[in-house]
Amino acid sequence: MNEDMMLNYDAPLYRPPSEARSLIFQVTLGCSFNECSFCDMYRSKEYSERPWEQIKEEIDMMANYLPDTRRVFLADGDALNLDSEYMIKIVKYIREKFSNIERISCYAMPMNILKK
Repeated sequence: MNEDMMLNYDAPLYRPPSEARSLIFQVTLGCSFNECSFCDMYRSKEYSERPWEQIKEEIDMMANYLPDTRRVFLADGDALNLDSEYMIKIVKYIREKFSNIERISCYAMPMNILKK
């Protein structure tokens, strides 16, 4: 991949094995809860939400480079903590830019699903 086409991931970056072939966009950093006794994946990160301008720029760049993308994973640990309208904006834009998209997935905390 051309160095100009690299996404600026904030490591560590995790994804489930089922997302091995998915394009990953970090829409959040870390996990909003980050206190699960069974998970320490995001302990080194403070939770934050990435600004729309950064997300949009990465989507635009990758849509030009990988236009046939079918699967997208929204990282980090808890993308569904985003405000519903913000998440809808991101998903709609991904669908607009990637005409072959079949699946958009993410990790989610049950409490954040219940808030939707």
